[in-house]
Amino acid sequence: MAPALPHFRKREADMRNQPFEITEILNNVKDDSLIDRKAVWIVAKNRQTGLKEGLGVWNGDEDVGLSVIEGENGTTVTRPYYGGGNLLAIGDIPRVSDFTIQTVTIDLSKIADIARKITREYDVHRAYVEIHDITLRPDDGMPAAPEEPVFIGIVDGSPIKTPRIGGQGKATLKIVSEVMRMLGRSNPEKSSYEAQRLRDGDEFYLYAGQIDTWEIAWGTK
Repeated sequence: MAPALPHFRKREADMRNQPFEITEILNNVKDDSLIDRKAVWIVAKNRQTGLKEGLGVWNGDEDVGLSVIEGENGTTVTRPYYGGGNLLAIGDIPRVSDFTIQTVTIDLSKIADIARKITREYDVHRAYVEIHDITLRPDDGMPAAPEEPVFIGIVDGSPIKTPRIGGQGKATLKIVSEVMRMLGRSNPEKSSYEAQRLRDGDEFYLYAGQIDTWEIAWGTK
């Protein structure tokens, strides 16, 4: 079922490998405006069973099955996403090409059933998160094609809960980009000669301590 209240906004083309159907819509839509949604997939540990489970919310009006491109292996999957006010807002998603760590905030409702389930029945700390754009066809409001994630990350810390004051309360998740976070971490076991030599014949980092003091001019060996 098409969303009752479509959200219009301008969306600039980016460098993602987007499907042909999406490119056609972006190229032909009037005034560079389109109807789109955001969908969030969270894989968190069930507090009761200890098992990791996936739950989806989106800012559409209905509970739907959405086909998206999975972030981990690039396959197209159809997942259930719950609408109806479960997902309140998503902060600006940085689209960068460098290796700096990026963060995005996700606001979940404190009263909608699935959103409450996520924050109460699941341990979301370090939960895996994918955020997808869902581009809707202008003619019928249905999803145009499966898209790749616009952001992949891990929940940093516990939800920050904001009480209801003249409006709807919310629980905010801070998402840290997963790939950039991993690249930004240092594992001393991987750069220590003492650790490496525990493996027979491995002397790859024998001179690692001296290399830090070498001064090599650009363009020389």
